[in-house]
Amino acid sequence: MIVHDKAHELGRTLRNSEEYQAFLAAKKNLDSDPKTKAMVQDFFKKKLVAEYDLMAGNPEDKEKSQELQKMYELIVLNPKAKDFIHAHMRFQQLAADIYKIIGDAVAEGMDLFGKE
Repeated sequence: MIVHDKAHELGRTLRNSEEYQAFLAAKKNLDSDPKTKAMVQDFFKKKLVAEYDLMAGNPEDKEKSQELQKMYELIVLNPKAKDFIHAHMRFQQLAADIYKIIGDAVAEGMDLFGKE
């Protein structure tokens, strides 16, 4: 199964990528500071809830958006938190790029619910 072999190769390549290694280093650094880690976790939880609300078709809650913005502004003042968030964002962008490449490669067969 050559496709599976390539998928395993991609997995190894991702694991060894600069982006993932930087993410792991930032996570290890964040894990060493429970207070900062809790602050980052709280930020991500609130951000996820806000994103789910938008995906569910609910209007943007300006108050929650402002709260998230203030949280982010505080977080980036903390080097461990800032490094983690930036490393997380870089790795997430890499993963999104890969998902898009794969999706584009098989898009023709995935258009069941596409435009008619």
